[in-house]
Amino acid sequence: MSASWWLGNLLAYSVQVARVVAAGGLAAIVLRLKQPGVMLAYWQALLAACLLLPLLEPWQRMDFAPAGGPAAIISTQGGGVGSLVSLFPLHVWVLLLLVAGVGLGLLRLALGLWRLGHYRRAALRIAPLPGTLREAQALVRVEPTFYFSDRVESPVTFGWLDPAIIFPRRFERMDESHQRAIACHELLHVARRDWLVNLFEELILTLFWFHPALWWVMRSIRLAREQVVDGQVVALTGARKPYLHALLEIAAAPRAMPVPAPLFLVESQLARRVAALVKEVRMSKPRLIGSLVIALAVLAAAGWWGVRTFHLKAPPRTPVGGRSLWFVLTAGPHSGAAPAGNTPDAKSVGGIIPGPMYRGEVYTVGDDVTMPVPVYQPEVPYTAEARAAKLQGTNVLAIVVDASGAVSDVQLMRGLDKGLDESAIETLRTWKFKAAMKKGKPVPVRAMVEVYFRLF
Repeated sequence: MSASWWLGNLLAYSVQVARVVAAGGLAAIVLRLKQPGVMLAYWQALLAACLLLPLLEPWQRMDFAPAGGPAAIISTQGGGVGSLVSLFPLHVWVLLLLVAGVGLGLLRLALGLWRLGHYRRAALRIAPLPGTLREAQALVRVEPTFYFSDRVESPVTFGWLDPAIIFPRRFERMDESHQRAIACHELLHVARRDWLVNLFEELILTLFWFHPALWWVMRSIRLAREQVVDGQVVALTGARKPYLHALLEIAAAPRAMPVPAPLFLVESQLARRVAALVKEVRMSKPRLIGSLVIALAVLAAAGWWGVRTFHLKAPPRTPVGGRSLWFVLTAGPHSGAAPAGNTPDAKSVGGIIPGPMYRGEVYTVGDDVTMPVPVYQPEVPYTAEARAAKLQGTNVLAIVVDASGAVSDVQLMRGLDKGLDESAIETLRTWKFKAAMKKGKPVPVRAMVEVYFRLF
């Protein structure tokens, strides 16, 4: 599987995701979906739809020669530093950049997990628990370990089997009603197992760090989740005003360091969380059900449209006879025929021995000669006669790419019938290359091209 296959599929999938997210976001706005619990379920369904799009794919297989005979070019010769650009075309560099971004994201996530462990080891365990924390535990019915730390400015909750809640030192100086509200908020995250969910979301963002639509969906999910927990805190404590004051008090502190854990407050979400607490949004049950049905139908239609217009490709089949290869035939600068050691024998090319081709000095790709890079490489078309006869096979042709990047000579070494030989020769003569370079100067090189004709 080549880099171009991976990148092509990733691009198609990214467009599909963008379409689904745009349709889902527009549906939420038009239908005025605002209730936190409904929005959390809706955004999570939207994220799931994006992740499951590949399961809806017909996965069209990239067969060799669906409409003709492509000749994939794979160098069998290495080069020096000067040939890196030709060995790694643009799509390879783009793929390497994407992989590097994922690697950096995983490193960031690992450092964040290490930082959480460091915070916990350096923190002071709260024992015995003050009355406000005991009251909060009784309300939510979970019992994590509580800590104080000078290293955080906002409460941090993390851990699964042995969950921990770390409060900043100034938590001790807060009003008891504020302490109770904040503690209930964090305890609800523990009860809901939100840390595991947050960790899964971080992994998704790490893999798709380049996709703004998924970042937007994830921010929407996290905002809706915090709004849901805010509402649950108010329902448990019956103290809306102290909770609002606690939010504002945390917001006045310096910004917390980013860690892979749900934070009590994200500054960019403050206004919308306060608005949701001040003015509760309610919809009648029939209207809510109708709106959700319409929104989910829009998501399904957007997903169907996306996978039908931007197909993902299955890995190509390896054709009978081996890979498509591009062999450099010459061993060094020379005139006339290729040296005996590099010329295919009669058995390897079906009995057709090439004669002299390019009359002039020809080079091979090596330490000081870069490989020519194809810039125009149309597929070799099937002839109607060959298709009707269901003729399949492989053409082998020797070419010379001259110093201008044009194909100066084409010689048939193993042929087929039904016009496929002529089709291959005529098409290869139109190929254009960025010429091979030797010490900064363009030079001609000789190569062999195999063209596969397959009907599937």
